Amino acid sequence: MATLVNQLAAVPPDLMTNAPSLDAWIDAFIEYHIEHETSEPNLDHPLAWADEQTMFILEPVDRETMWQFVTGVLARRPSASVLGYLAAGPLEDMIAHFGDYFIERIESTAGSDPAFRELLHGVWKNCTPDALWERVEIARGPCDSSPAA
Repeated sequence: MATLVNQLAAVPPDLMTNAPSLDAWIDAFIEYHIEHETSEPNLDHPLAWADEQTMFILEPVDRETMWQFVTGVLARRPSASVLGYLAAGPLEDMIAHFGDYFIERIESTAGSDPAFRELLHGVWKNCTPDALWERVEIARGPCDSSPAA
């Protein structure tokens, strides 16, 4: 694991001029949150850039890249804790700020991917407009209380 951290930490923090690959970003985000499952996130950690990059309101990440990031993290099937960060952070922000742009894709993906539908249960309304939030609630359906496989 230390080798992965060292490799991912080598990604330059100046993401505007030297952006890491999407795969490197996804791997670093997962690793960062795995390492902080039992502790507070550390902004001085060498992989903190991967979490900061998800704050697309502050960082220059376009909407389509954020969609690819969210679905890419989900596809790796990380721990429930990492998925919690993904839902309550990047996905929630995407819905709150760009939900009109993504809602049809969210509905379609939730209809065909149970893992994505479950991920939506970790999203809070935030500043999402009421009509849009109703569509998110419908897309995610009832909470699946069965244990994760």
